[in-house]
Amino acid sequence: MRQFCSLAVALTLAASSVRAESKDPLRFFPEHTDVVLRVEKPRALVEAVLRHDLAKEAMGLQAVRELLDNVNYRRFFQLVAHFEKELGAKWPDLIDKVAGGGVAAGLKIVPDGNAPVLLVVQGTDEQAVARFFDLALTVLEEERARQGAPKPLPRKTYGGVECVELDKDALVGRAGDALLLSNKNDTLKAGIDQLAATRKDPAAKSVASLAGGQALGILPPNPVAWLWVNLRPIKQLPQAKDLFDLRRANFIFTVLAAGQLDAARRSDFLAIGLYADKGDFRLAVRMPAGRDGMAADAELHLPKDPKAGGTLPLLEPKDVLFSHSFYFDLNTLYQKRDQIFPPELAKGLTDGEKQVSRLLIGSSLPKFLSQSGLHYRLVSTRPEPVAEYKTEPDQRLPAFAAVLSMRDPGFARTMTALIKAGALAAGQAVSLKPWDEEIAGVPAFGYSFPEGGKFPDDPQRLHFNYQPTFGAYKDQYVLASNKGVFRELIGLLEKEDRTKLGPQNMQMRAYAGGAAAYASIAGEQALAATIVGQAVKVGEARQQTQALFSYLQKLGTVGIETTYTANEFRFDATWKTRK
Repeated sequence: MRQFCSLAVALTLAASSVRAESKDPLRFFPEHTDVVLRVEKPRALVEAVLRHDLAKEAMGLQAVRELLDNVNYRRFFQLVAHFEKELGAKWPDLIDKVAGGGVAAGLKIVPDGNAPVLLVVQGTDEQAVARFFDLALTVLEEERARQGAPKPLPRKTYGGVECVELDKDALVGRAGDALLLSNKNDTLKAGIDQLAATRKDPAAKSVASLAGGQALGILPPNPVAWLWVNLRPIKQLPQAKDLFDLRRANFIFTVLAAGQLDAARRSDFLAIGLYADKGDFRLAVRMPAGRDGMAADAELHLPKDPKAGGTLPLLEPKDVLFSHSFYFDLNTLYQKRDQIFPPELAKGLTDGEKQVSRLLIGSSLPKFLSQSGLHYRLVSTRPEPVAEYKTEPDQRLPAFAAVLSMRDPGFARTMTALIKAGALAAGQAVSLKPWDEEIAGVPAFGYSFPEGGKFPDDPQRLHFNYQPTFGAYKDQYVLASNKGVFRELIGLLEKEDRTKLGPQNMQMRAYAGGAAAYASIAGEQALAATIVGQAVKVGEARQQTQALFSYLQKLGTVGIETTYTANEFRFDATWKTRK
């Protein structure tokens, strides 16, 4: 029994020792901190970037080597080498010793924008932290002396912590195995006071449990870094009042971001997580408010019933540069205008209905909006040469298109009438040659620019990149910059299943492969720029440009999407590199 008790006491003391040694940089931040940034594993984050295959390959590109071959970069690398030599370790190990416990930054939101900021770097080796701190101050003092500073930086002690005054406001200090830096004297002192309070009473209130609990509770697991933002003081700022108003005066924010702003209005905090996985990166944003309880303006971007909405698939023609698919309900914008807009703006929409309806031959604004669909798609792809033009533009520009869904075929008739009326009016300033033909089995119409015809100032003849093309295919209305893009999109629309909607209410993607294909089309221009800019021979310049195009291909895709669950808003940005 005595042995059992001794063992229990030993285990208890060991556990207490482990808890005592467990140090979180957030222990320095008072509970009134409004924004917290936490880097969990600094070395892993730095290595995920610097040791990425693409980062290594980039170092072999001539353009990158030239960028790094300047005084500032050389001095930085020399400084790193100096620290490695003096401290007896390579930089990855130094990061572990000096910042292995994590890095955190926090600030208090203030109306004037001059926020007090505290940065804490938590080390795992107190001796290494002390040596790093002393060496950094020595280097700083030597640089100040070189620049003619009249006297050394003043030093002071506060709460047993040695501090150095960088200027009249900024302070840097070392508290054991932690380094502290602040742009305000009082803020650094508040951090030291918070540490003292925590040491005296481990249950003392700090922002650690609140920020960490809320952020890590809503984010996907295992972020390499995360950010927590208290939204309540932001909503109290005078400049933010209209953003969170139920009927904001600035209707642009309503049209572009009503859903996000509605989620923020009903959320107390926002959390952002950064993730690195096998060479890919992801940024996740979360707020604890979703479809349940959403305001009328949010219905512009998502229906209350998740089964009724979502997005159509991204359109991805060959060498696509950019593709965007989103949900937007124009009919709700008009029908619920009294709930969405301030009274004067809602009245303006009502008063303008008759004037707009006059332009909609055989229809009216309410009817036209009710016929419009809920799904919109935009796409940009490689330049599409126009075979009918003999004149070549000085620069090839990407082709593009918009594809709109329809709830009623009457929408197509009204859209066609509007486009033709607009072309007739534009004919006063621009020469247009109308045409009608069948493209990919779909009746289409459009306009060409007659060579020698009138056109606003365009010395580079850029308008000869385009031949506007329009037409309806089933429940989709296509507006394309060129016949070839129109034809390719019809082929994609024939194959896709539009009954299966994605859960996102918005998704977009940028494609490095398409950018590389576009760059190679303008390869001669890039080649000439390399020859002139670097004064190299044609063969070497061609080798450099080809290496750059090849590198672009490997950058993969960057995608963004937003999703609303019943009680959560999700924004995800993902960079997927080409393996």
